[in-house]
Amino acid sequence: MKTILVPTDFSENAHNALRYAGALASRMNARLILAHIIHLPVAPVESGMVIPVDLHLGEDFTEELNTLATDLRKELNRELDIETICQYGYLTGDLNTLVKTHQVDLVVMGTKGATNFLDKLIGTNSSEFSKTAHCPVLIVPAVAQYKDIQHIAYASDFEGEEGVFLRQLFAIAQLFHAQVSLINVVDRQELNLLSDTEMVEEVTTHFPGVVYSMAQIRIDDIVEGLHTFVAENNADLLAVSMHKRSFFDELFHASISRKLIYHTTLPLLTLPEKPYQMPLDQPSVHAPRSSQ
Repeated sequence: MKTILVPTDFSENAHNALRYAGALASRMNARLILAHIIHLPVAPVESGMVIPVDLHLGEDFTEELNTLATDLRKELNRELDIETICQYGYLTGDLNTLVKTHQVDLVVMGTKGATNFLDKLIGTNSSEFSKTAHCPVLIVPAVAQYKDIQHIAYASDFEGEEGVFLRQLFAIAQLFHAQVSLINVVDRQELNLLSDTEMVEEVTTHFPGVVYSMAQIRIDDIVEGLHTFVAENNADLLAVSMHKRSFFDELFHASISRKLIYHTTLPLLTLPEKPYQMPLDQPSVHAPRSSQ
């Protein structure tokens, strides 16, 4: 991991994500890019209005970015390689442009404070960006503090092709020498459930030599199941795939999300379906199904 991008709106949540990213960059000897996107104002076309842009904002925010970089180096007592970028634009599109232009390996974003589990894991901006991001995104809860990443739990229903996501997951886990747990989330009403043995055989075929464990959670018990699993197994990250039909998206918008009310310090790692740095012609893993 060579380059980490950290967008900031100068909130405390963003500052916490920066501290987390700084510790991560120090651990990985990576370069940090600290960026602020000044949102361009938009007026209705029919209004005929031209909204002026305050050019002094860029200078002021650049100074703030440089101050954050200086403070982070002092806090970590290390001469981190930090580049600051301030530009006018729109968050999602401009961040993806920065990802490609600067060959970013990971984007680290903060979240707003909230009362339930999923709101704490993912805020509005981070949610929207993670759906279209071209590289993995690490979403850091407001109260999370960095610690060595030793255990990554990956939750999926394994209903689609998983190869591109697992390849990213195992590559990141290898960087940290972290344990990987695959959590197969299944529908209680499904007649032909995928067995642990079938999934293990399928993954092992495409990823020989990779060490991981497997757990299975019925969808009716997903709240209790995920809560219990990450707590009892001391997971440091919860990872999810960003399919066009995203498992996490369905979970986030489902009524059960309102039941996830425990406080968490667990960061969320989202894995893109089309990462810009990875060939798309790699072997895929698709959950096999038994015939009826």
